[in-house]
Amino acid sequence: MKKNENLTLIKLLLNSSPKMFLFSVFLSVFSGGLYALIIPTILAGVNREYSYFNFGEFGIYIEFFFFILISMVLITKASSVILVSNVAKSAIAEMRINLSSKINKMEVSEVENIGFSKLLNILTEDVNRITNAALALPMLLVSLVTVVGMLTYLAILDIRVFIFTIMTILIGIALFQLPISKAKKYYTSSRELRDDMLEGFRGLVFGSYELKLNSEKSEAFLKNEIATPTNKSVIADKKGDFILHLAGNSSEVLCFFAIGMIVFSLPRDEGGDHQSLLGIIMALLYITAPVSTILGLIQQLKMGAISLEKINKIYKVRRGVNNKLGIINGSWSSFSLSGVNYSYSVGDKSFSIKEVSLSLSRGGIYFVVGGNGSGKSTLCKIISLHYRPEGGDLYLDNEVLNRDALMSFRQCFFVIYSDFYLFDTIYKKLDDKDYFLIRKYLKVFELDNKTQIINNKFTTINLSDGQRRRLALLVALVEDKDIFVLDEWAADQDPKFKKLFYQTLLPDLKRKGKTVVCVTHDDRYFYHCDQVIKMEDGKVIDIYKPVTK
Repeated sequence: MKKNENLTLIKLLLNSSPKMFLFSVFLSVFSGGLYALIIPTILAGVNREYSYFNFGEFGIYIEFFFFILISMVLITKASSVILVSNVAKSAIAEMRINLSSKINKMEVSEVENIGFSKLLNILTEDVNRITNAALALPMLLVSLVTVVGMLTYLAILDIRVFIFTIMTILIGIALFQLPISKAKKYYTSSRELRDDMLEGFRGLVFGSYELKLNSEKSEAFLKNEIATPTNKSVIADKKGDFILHLAGNSSEVLCFFAIGMIVFSLPRDEGGDHQSLLGIIMALLYITAPVSTILGLIQQLKMGAISLEKINKIYKVRRGVNNKLGIINGSWSSFSLSGVNYSYSVGDKSFSIKEVSLSLSRGGIYFVVGGNGSGKSTLCKIISLHYRPEGGDLYLDNEVLNRDALMSFRQCFFVIYSDFYLFDTIYKKLDDKDYFLIRKYLKVFELDNKTQIINNKFTTINLSDGQRRRLALLVALVEDKDIFVLDEWAADQDPKFKKLFYQTLLPDLKRKGKTVVCVTHDDRYFYHCDQVIKMEDGKVIDIYKPVTK
């Protein structure tokens, strides 16, 4: 898909398969034209004006023409819908991949700022709504062309009726615009509430342990985070539906009003005969169905437009990871932060890192300590380059780490944060050495009877929290990066695995020249690190060498 700053439904379909989409549009228009011929053909048969149609040297009986006509309507209408459906599904799949790529290229801070629930809602519900809107297009075109064809037929029968019908339709469109605008506001409100609802579902699943222990909290959570936004969303949808359906039915009544006016006025005109009146009434009755279809499809198009607005906001996020790989010194000896500042907000709370300066040596072991909210995790995310400093500089040896080198140096990190995601696949070409290492640490971490690796994929990751952390560390050891950032890795480990981590794994990594940054509170093991970095209120208040045991 091409870069889309202001994506529209038509652009989406044209970008995916222009020839097929335009051909489906042609079929829709052609089908609408054939639809418009049905009533004149029926009237010709009823009136027996023609029993035989001449086409140059060829001729065809009207009965056969009628059945050929409706067969062509079926073929062209079905073909247009099928083609648009295929184009739409391909376009939507491409857009999903495009959106996923866009999100993948965003800075972590931007992803966090938008929010998990909003992004998930965009990738699922919004994309599905756009699919429904795309499928409405051929039906809309068929109905529009049918209306135009029948209006043309009315103009041939009686120009006065044609003018009156056009005026009625224009009045109906004008009256329909106000409720459409009001309905869109309700649908937009409902869409916003769905983000809150999805966040509630997320809390319901991931917070199930906490909710089970407090019935009052559980009931309040269900009421405030799920029931309230769900009910409000439904109410907003119902109000939007009510307005659209009322407006649609009013427009249909307006059509019958026009028919009534013609029935009761036209026969009294000297030029009005019974047969032409019958044709006019049938044409007007025939128009009401496609008009109602058009009004019904407007709802799907409006919902699709609202969802496209959400998606365009994602496309307009310009800040992102630079994919250009710069050149870095592969044998670097130190990574430093100089006067680094960074701040962010979550809800009504704000956090910041202020004037942080420190240097990490290759092969060094560093423990980051401090109380809750002191800035430990934020500092780690700056070190791992997930957060880009708002002030200050990053140095690799004595050179400033510029934007071009950022992506390259990021490849040197492996992180396990407190909210880490465990992939069930190792995305690396594994050799015999890797498989030996995996088997070794599965046994060391006592996971060999829990899971195995087959074709780069673990047979299961359905493990306890401590086991999942050990498996994540196993993957880190296999990927063999230069810098490991581990946030409270040992917090929920048994004493034997804590001892293994601090007394065996960390010294092994140090001997291999790996740099390790650990957030920890295990002060009994501080002597295993080279430096302790103490944080308080977003500042590094002390860096010291722990006393050797």
